[in-house]
Amino acid sequence: MLLTITLIVNFLGLIMALWLGFYVITRSPRKPIAWLSGLALWSLSGNFLNILLALNPPPVLEQVPSWFRIYQAFIEGNLAKGANSWLEGWLLVPSIMLWHHVTMLMRPGGMNLWRRIRVIFGYLISLSAIYLQVTTPYLLVADPEGDPLYINTLNAGSLYPIFFILLLGYILMSAMNLLRSVQDTSSRLMRKQLTTLVIATLIAGMTIPLSFLGSLIGIRIPVAIPSALLILTLTAIGVGVTRYSALMEGRTLRKDFLFNAITMAGVTILYVLVSLLSVWFFGVPPGIFVFVIMFAVITHSLVDLVRRSVDVIVYRHETRELREKLIGLAYLISERGGMAEYLQRALREICVSVKATSGIIVVFGEDELQVAARHLYQGDLNHLSEEDLKADDVLHIEGDRLPMSMKVALLVPLYAEGKQVGALLLGRPKNAMRYSNTDIDRQLYPSDKLADVIKDMTREPERIALITSLVEKEAMKRREEVELIDVSVVEDALRNLSDYAYLGHSSLVSLELVTVSTSEDLVTHIDRGKVLRNLITDTIEKLRPSDEPPGEIPPREWHPYVILHDAYVMDIPNRDIIAKLYISEGTFNRTRRSAIRAIARAMSEMEGAVETET
Repeated sequence: MLLTITLIVNFLGLIMALWLGFYVITRSPRKPIAWLSGLALWSLSGNFLNILLALNPPPVLEQVPSWFRIYQAFIEGNLAKGANSWLEGWLLVPSIMLWHHVTMLMRPGGMNLWRRIRVIFGYLISLSAIYLQVTTPYLLVADPEGDPLYINTLNAGSLYPIFFILLLGYILMSAMNLLRSVQDTSSRLMRKQLTTLVIATLIAGMTIPLSFLGSLIGIRIPVAIPSALLILTLTAIGVGVTRYSALMEGRTLRKDFLFNAITMAGVTILYVLVSLLSVWFFGVPPGIFVFVIMFAVITHSLVDLVRRSVDVIVYRHETRELREKLIGLAYLISERGGMAEYLQRALREICVSVKATSGIIVVFGEDELQVAARHLYQGDLNHLSEEDLKADDVLHIEGDRLPMSMKVALLVPLYAEGKQVGALLLGRPKNAMRYSNTDIDRQLYPSDKLADVIKDMTREPERIALITSLVEKEAMKRREEVELIDVSVVEDALRNLSDYAYLGHSSLVSLELVTVSTSEDLVTHIDRGKVLRNLITDTIEKLRPSDEPPGEIPPREWHPYVILHDAYVMDIPNRDIIAKLYISEGTFNRTRRSAIRAIARAMSEMEGAVETET
């Protein structure tokens, strides 16, 4: 029973450590924190692999290639002078030192000299431990008659207590680094993520006393216990670091993480079944399934990386860059649902890649055409019908195919599931009379991605109607709005909301709203500034959706109120508000501008009501 539990726990730990290592790195490939965390997770995977091979040793082959003899000697326990086998195995020291480095990078203030010294000293400890383990019996030595299911099979050497104290110290320093990061951030969500990492670090630290009790004192502690603790640790670290990086970049990874986890679980289960059938019916050594599953996890985790590597060989730089941005576009839409914004970004990248003077994406609606995105294009579609834009393939626009006023040189039909859902129209190229065949070929893949995006986002009738009327509704709103108060004046007052003297000189103090609220004994400009501040804060409160406070992550309807209230009333830094709302910097700025316009409009309406009464 204990053997089965130990195998399952360490097998699960091996798969999760490998997968989470790749996931952390591939989601933030330019972040040192992600790379160090991935290396730490892979180091932990070596510990699980060590235990699995100790319980299922590969057969010793008599006739093997010369290059394989080093590996075989390591399994047999004859490597170097220390006679150490797989059971002493894979030290946890490197993973601890890598994680300590990660916690250093998470601390505010950057890497000063003292922090660098601590990190370098930690890596020197790792190298020393590896050297001693491989070549000497001074650290850990396996008892030939011991039971590999228990920790006390490993006998502590003379230097073991020294490394025990050093590792425990570095675990505590890692936890202290994270606790200081928690104290230095004002974002509740960020504090929660860092607190989770603190708990994960302390759970990992519990394996060190267990090793001490088993190897030095000789207590029979099952290997499955520290392995289970390490699974909890690597799960919290993998998820926590990924979400931390996403928070710093204003991204969200919930759907992506769930999809990736389900996919990897399905692949793993399939390969496990195939491996078990091979063991049961064909007599394959049981240890082989460990390497088969490892290979499956590694190859499926590297699919995107391999695709990008092949792109380097097949495509030119401009085409590769465009493909990457279009793939990122589809991913971002699945995470955030902002179709208009990302179609606009995609169109801009397409126009830049082929040096188009302008571009426009047209979507076919139920009754009329609608512009989904435009780049430097000023024309309209008043005299254009759906039939005018239907085409079987890319078309050079010549003659009277389209009105001359549109200034369109190339029509790329957008097909999804065999049906044309729209068209990509490009203006004249900047440095040529017409687009070359290379430029046209460069648009085929992006046009397919654009069509898929439009189709996915317009499946429901109400979504089609939304896209169809998007631009007209926005234009109509702007025409209908008659703002009595300049938005820039309101924004200036918000930026100086705590300066009563400054507010007292603002043009807003001439409003009837301020005049009727100012008593006769309040005659100075400072008094008027105080009244104006109260007016603005009261108007901001009108944006509050309800009296009940929002949950941990405020829903979208709370964003305008939270942004204005926290930024201008509470003076909370923008980066903390972005982390609190789980949005990007661009979304933050757009919501802030929209909320300021709403405040200006509300003040205008209140001013009009006061003037009517007076």
